[in-house]
Amino acid sequence: MQTHDRGHAPQTLPHSTTEPVTATTETTQCFSVQAMADPGTLPRVVEVFAKRGLVPDRIQAAKAPAPKRDLVIEIGLDGYDTETARLIAQELRRQFCVEAVLVTETQPTG
Repeated sequence: MQTHDRGHAPQTLPHSTTEPVTATTETTQCFSVQAMADPGTLPRVVEVFAKRGLVPDRIQAAKAPAPKRDLVIEIGLDGYDTETARLIAQELRRQFCVEAVLVTETQPTG
């Protein structure tokens, strides 16, 4: 009988040889994802973050206006660096339901 670990997800993928993902306090990575309006799209997009042990700070999803009717997903991830965002965006683009990914980085003012 196979059992599944129900503990907290690791900070890196089990097969990864890279250093654990660490948060910094200086930046917010904002992902704008345009994808097929399909019931399985949102879970697939969020799963990309979950596989890295990350919980997004903000998620907003809505259907685009007619005639396109794609799903537009906005995801905010506070405190992570540009390289982490690049890797996440790369993985998002590999999802068959995703049509486009735009990543922006914001820094606090002051």
